[in-house]
Amino acid sequence: MIWRESGVPSIKVGGKYVPVKTLFLKDKWGQKKRFRVQTILNLKEKKPHYTPAWAQLARDSKGKIGAIVAGAHSSGWIRVGSSRETQPYIFVSLDALPKKVRKKLLVPLDYELIEEEGTILAKEKKEYPWYVGNLKSRLFHEAGCWQAKRIKSENKIIFKTKKEAFKAGYTPHKLCGG
Repeated sequence: MIWRESGVPSIKVGGKYVPVKTLFLKDKWGQKKRFRVQTILNLKEKKPHYTPAWAQLARDSKGKIGAIVAGAHSSGWIRVGSSRETQPYIFVSLDALPKKVRKKLLVPLDYELIEEEGTILAKEKKEYPWYVGNLKSRLFHEAGCWQAKRIKSENKIIFKTKKEAFKAGYTPHKLCGG
């Protein structure tokens, strides 16, 4: 996966944005509870517009991978639960995300899950700077995608960049985004 700067020191982000409506966080008594997370657009209005927030993979300087949940669109702030406070983003571990969101986020990674201080994080097994194409289906995958691992060796073709795959007439796989 290609990691890029996030604007937050020592945190890099990667992958696609995935909409998220719920987070499983600890409340003030330490119990895990379900909290609704929303993007608040137009804070100054009496009835602001609410939309789901976006989650994206985030990696720290030690290589641990969690998620950053931010407001949808660049102008949105998020609100967690019934709190009146808003914030621009929140870092969460992978176990704080719903299963569907977690699966969509982790598709392009070859990862192993680790438990640290009661939370679940991921670590990248290898960094893959290439893409794998299937000669039969004319689709290309990120190298960490589980579908890429199932392609027979006689049907595999390796591309160094997405541009190279597009020029060869391949289309990205719908799950990993190629």
